[in-house]
Amino acid sequence: MKFKSERDLLVDALSAAARVVATRSPGATSGILLALSGNQLTVTGTDLDLTIRSTVDVIGYEDGSAVVPARLIVDAVRSLSSGAVTIFAKDETVEISLDRAKFSLRTFAVVDYPKLPPVPTATTTLAAFDLVQGLSQVVRASSNDEARPLLTGVLFTSNEGALRLVATDSYRLAIRDIPAVKAVSSERDLLVPSKALVELQRAAAGLQLEASIGVALTEAEICFIAGASSISSRLIDGNYPDYRQLIPTQYPNQLRVAKDTLLTSLRRAKLLASDATSSVRLSMKDKGVDITTQSHDKGEVIDNVDGDFNGDELTIAFNPNFLMEGIEAAPGDEIVLETSDSSRPAIVHGVEDSQYRYLLMPVRVQ
Repeated sequence: MKFKSERDLLVDALSAAARVVATRSPGATSGILLALSGNQLTVTGTDLDLTIRSTVDVIGYEDGSAVVPARLIVDAVRSLSSGAVTIFAKDETVEISLDRAKFSLRTFAVVDYPKLPPVPTATTTLAAFDLVQGLSQVVRASSNDEARPLLTGVLFTSNEGALRLVATDSYRLAIRDIPAVKAVSSERDLLVPSKALVELQRAAAGLQLEASIGVALTEAEICFIAGASSISSRLIDGNYPDYRQLIPTQYPNQLRVAKDTLLTSLRRAKLLASDATSSVRLSMKDKGVDITTQSHDKGEVIDNVDGDFNGDELTIAFNPNFLMEGIEAAPGDEIVLETSDSSRPAIVHGVEDSQYRYLLMPVRVQ
C-alpha cells in the first residue's frame, strides 16, 4: 500500500479513529486499519463497541491495507510539517515521510484485525444542524460513571412524533425537543452511548448548514453517517429511568436575568469554588440575585446581578459547574431560573423557549 495525503486531513481522520481504539488491548485491536482503494483511503478505529470510519481523498499508488499502532501514527503524522505525507506499507512496517523526516513503524497483521461489517445503508435521515445543536445541549448532562451504564447514554425517544433527547447523571437532567426532526424509531426508545454522540458532533462539525445525517438501525446497533465519516455504536441495553416524574409540575419563583451577565458572575464565584464539594449560593430577591461563594481556606466572593424576580425571596445553592453548563446551553440572551424551595430541583430554560429544559438538583449547605 502506498499513497500521498495532505497532513491535516490525514491527522483528522487518524485522530478520530485513535480516540475509540482500545489502546490497552494487545495486538491488532490496539491499531488503526488503513485501507486504500484507488484514490480513497478508509481509516478505521474500533473498540468493538464503537467504530469510526473516515474516508479521505488521497493520491493512491498501490492498493492495500495495513494496521498501524494508533497513538504512534497519530503523533508521527502530526509532528511532520504541513504538506503531502507519503505512507508506504510493506511486509511488517509502514514508512511515513515528508521532506527529510521519515518514520518507520512496525505494523500488526491485517488478518488479526477484527472483522467488521460494512457501513450499512441509511434507512432514514436527520437534519444535521438541528440534531447536533440538540446533542450539544443534552450530552453534557450524561454520566461518566461506567458503574451506572444506563446514565452514560442519551435517550432518543419521541414527543408527539418528533425527536426528544434526554440525558441525566442523577444530579441534573437535560431535555431537548427537536420538532424539525422526526423520531429515529417510532417503535422503541433508543439509548445511545454519549461517547458515540460526542464523535458524531465532531464528524458533523464540517457539514454544511442544510446537510443531513443518515441513520441505520438494527436491534443492537445504530450507525450515523455524517459526510465522509460513519459512527457505529452498540446501543445500551436496559430501561431508562422515568425522567418525567422528576419534573415538578409548577414553580412559584422565577428569576429572569441576562445570560452572559450571570455567567460572568458565576465564573468569578467559581474561582473560590474549585473543589468538587464547593457550591455557589444564589439569593434571589426583588430586582436581582446575590451570588456568593465562601471557602474556609481561600476567602469569600460576593456579587450581584440585576434581574426580574417574581416569588418569595429564597437562597439556593448549586454546583457551579453544573449550573453554568445548563445556562450556557439555554438559547437566547436571557434565561429563566425557576425554583420552588432550596431543597427541590430548579429548572433553567430560555425566556421564550420550551424546547430545551435543564433540571438541576440544589446542593445542601450548612
